Amino acid sequence: MYIAMHCINATNDLQYEICKFYGIHYDNRYKSCVISTDHQHHDFVMPMSDTDYNEFYKKMLLALAANGGNVIQLNNCKVFRCRKNEIRHGENQKPDVQRL
Repeated sequence: MYIAMHCINATNDLQYEICKFYGIHYDNRYKSCVISTDHQHHDFVMPMSDTDYNEFYKKMLLALAANGGNVIQLNNCKVFRCRKNEIRHGENQKPDVQRL
């Protein structure tokens, strides 16, 4: 899957980008949505509140699931987001899996 975006570069020039889309997450520290792509040396960042991110998340789910898209959602569980090769311990999880 690909994502097309209008991006502002380091010199404040507007550019158009098409990238392989890997996902999104919210950075609480910087109050921003981070879009993960195939670019290994930079991220795509949109400043937004956590409330706005939750709305954006819902819109992304709908768009990804539309017209027979392949999206699986895990419900009723806690998933740790860790650095590569890092393990975190917690309660046993019994997630529900839903295909959207």
